[in-house]
Formats: sequence, structure tokens, C-alpha cells
Amino acid sequence: MTEAKLYTRSRQPLYIQAAGQLRLRIERGLWAPGDQLPVIEDLQAELDLSRATIREALDMLEQEGLIERFRGRGTFVRAALPERRSHNLPTSWDDLIASLRNITPKLVAPMGRRPGADLQGALIGAASGEYVWFQRVHTRADEPYCLIDICLREDVYRLDAARFDTVPVLLVLAEHHAGLIGEARQRVLFSNADETSARALGIALGAPVVEILRTIADEDGKVIAHTYARYPGEYVRIDFQFALNKQPGRVSGRNECKDWPSSDGGCSPS
Repeated sequence: MTEAKLYTRSRQPLYIQAAGQLRLRIERGLWAPGDQLPVIEDLQAELDLSRATIREALDMLEQEGLIERFRGRGTFVRAALPERRSHNLPTSWDDLIASLRNITPKLVAPMGRRPGADLQGALIGAASGEYVWFQRVHTRADEPYCLIDICLREDVYRLDAARFDTVPVLLVLAEHHAGLIGEARQRVLFSNADETSARALGIALGAPVVEILRTIADEDGKVIAHTYARYPGEYVRIDFQFALNKQPGRVSGRNECKDWPSSDGGCSPS
């Protein structure tokens, strides 16, 4: 039986926590395609949750295409499971730019303008002057996978407005205005979906999300662009390659990273 105190450690609704546990059993093959799930009473006893909570969790898995329910027969793992979405989080500038190709950005809120003094969360540089603000959803194969807020310095926006309106901003900067870029920094955070993220990405309110902040500054230390992206938590994968320093009888290593040093002397992917 799951300890009840474990549920209180999360801010997520109980049905989302329950759905996460059941989803893991399917993803790890403990419940194979075609297998029948335990009856609700058994799941209640095992997870120490109410019948209504278990039903909500099963509703969530059914909406995700992982299970199907039949009156009088029970609940089964779908024979043909949907392909699991995956986004490999880039850890180098080149990988980041490559990941932005072949995606379709869709504007989900009217564009606006904001003073640099209102720009919050910039990782490097100073923001001054006016910035153009976008909120977009990035999709692949018509499926939303990223909600992103973008603040782009207005003088830079005016250089290439037609492209910035239709193409990922960092891709336009890298491929057409690379000379403007002096430094770039990325930070990865883990959080939960608010109403805006849940609605845009088609996920549950409070579901895990990965938040990524990226800031691009020019050679003078003035912020060119700052972006705030949210991805569904189960969608993101991070792969690192370790560069090993082999010595007789000893192996040491570090993350393979080809970007700018961080303030503490480490390596900060962009």
C-alpha cells in the first residue's frame, strides 16, 4: 500500500499523482498491451485513495490513449499504445538551433510591447529600451509540445519583422543575425502547469512541466532576447556525454559541454 504521507509532499491533485503511478506501470511494461488492470477496489486499497480519485486517474489515462474500458469486462491496456512523445533538451547552441527547425510556431496571444525595466528573469545582461512580446505554441505534426513567452528587443525585431513573426526567434537570430550575439545562457527548472500552460499544451492543471529560460545578449551586455518556455514534464529528456580523463588506476570526468562558462566556473548550456 502507498503511504498516505507521500501524497502530501506534492502540490499536485491526488488524481494526477495516482495517474502518474499507473502510467509508469504501463511505460515500464509492468502492465503490457492487452493486460487487464486490477479492479477499482484493488487499486483503491493499493494506492490508499478514494474510489472517485481512482476513477479520475483512469479517466486521464483513457484520454491519453493508454487504456480502454469495457462495460462488464473491465479496463485494459490498449493493444496499440500511442508513441510516447519525446523532446531531447539541447545542451549546446548548435543542438538548440537544430531543434528549432521544422517546427511551426503559432501565436496564442496578441503581440505587445513592454519596457525593458519590466523584463524579469534575464540570466545575463541588462534590459533597457522597448521589447516586443510574443506568446506562442510550438508544434510538431500538429501536436503542441512547447508554450513559450518571448521578449525581443524592438530595434532587433524591426531588422527582420517578417521572419520574426513566423519563425522561431532564436533560429532567426542564429541564421540571419549571428553577428549580434555576444553571449547566451540557459537555465532549466521543474514546476507544475498553471492554467495557461495546461490549456495551451493539453495537459492537466498541476501536471509536471519543465521550464526553460534562455537569454541572449549582445557584445555590450544588453539583452537581445529572453524566452520562457514550458514543456510537459514527461516529454523532456536530457542526455549528457561525459568526457573521461583516464589515468592509471583512476578515472575522472566532466560533462561534455562546448558553451560559455557559468559564473561559478562550471559549464552553462545555451
